[in-house]
Amino acid sequence: MDVRSALKRWTELLQAAGHEEAAAEAGSLLAHALGCRRLELPLHDRRELLPAQFALLDAQVRRLQAGEPLQYVLGEVEFYSRVFACDARALIPRPETELLVEAALGFSQVWKKPRPKVADLGAGTGCIAISLALAQPQAHVCAVDISAPALALARENARRYGVADKMIFIQADLLAPFAAGELALIVSNPPYVPTAEWGSLPRPIRDFEPRNALDAGSDGLDVLRRLIAQAAEKLAPGGGLALEIGEDQGPRVAELLCAAGFTNVVVKKDYSGWDRIVTGEK
Repeated sequence: MDVRSALKRWTELLQAAGHEEAAAEAGSLLAHALGCRRLELPLHDRRELLPAQFALLDAQVRRLQAGEPLQYVLGEVEFYSRVFACDARALIPRPETELLVEAALGFSQVWKKPRPKVADLGAGTGCIAISLALAQPQAHVCAVDISAPALALARENARRYGVADKMIFIQADLLAPFAAGELALIVSNPPYVPTAEWGSLPRPIRDFEPRNALDAGSDGLDVLRRLIAQAAEKLAPGGGLALEIGEDQGPRVAELLCAAGFTNVVVKKDYSGWDRIVTGEK
């Protein structure tokens, strides 16, 4: 079967399964298999797919039909202009989380230090920690996650970008391994989805992404409360804290930071105008 016919076949299958972005998803699979950009597929219209290619792609489409996220099917995701391995061991990085990296890099007082110690809590794929390690090679970056499989994935991505030997990977619950005043910067995209909202999440998230990376109790703040209280102790004076939050959590999280003694607390909005990032200084 040629590329044009295959694209039509798989688009129709995904449309029948209720996928609103059927053509884009089918095109992404084909482009990935052919090693080209999706916009370049028309240049390959008459190219015949090898039997093995067709079988693999057909199986991938079936996975999409079953609700599995495209990023898991492809095995990778783009984040901060780099491609990271991505699978069910960790949460899929979203474009909004790139704003968290920008916020972390905005703590100029931290990056002036000769060897600032930075902790990324709930590291997942490692995309945040690795992005910081690449942007600030002098930093001592620690990727922390309670999940051993997620940490293994973060290590794989760190090796891909040549920073695995420059980072520390720690399996732990939040900031337990660190001493008081040890850290110059803490960054985290923690769980912040209220339990009551779990059933209303899109199926690819609810059925395939790790629940412990998303569900955060009755009001979605269980992890954030613990994290902020610990950060107030573990940060050195002048240290920074950058957190991703839910779209309606800005005022409540800002209040938690202020109550814990943080100053210069700022709530930043995402590309859609929702509260998404909160920063503060020790």
